[in-house]
Amino acid sequence: MSNADIIVEIEEFARFAGIAPATVTSRAVGNSRLHRNLKAGRTCTLAVAERVRAYMTAHRSQRPEASE
Repeated sequence: MSNADIIVEIEEFARFAGIAPATVTSRAVGNSRLHRNLKAGRTCTLAVAERVRAYMTAHRSQRPEASE
């Protein structure tokens, strides 16, 4: 797994959920700057990446309903 992989996953989930990538990482690991830091070339631990992935997996089926 590379930084590029986790960045793509975060951005795809954010689009799916209709939220910002920073919101994804904030909700997943309590760090709203994680996405920005990854894009800037910083790394995260495997444990943090797994927590982000676990959050996205757990919430993937909870797509927001369209407003009528």
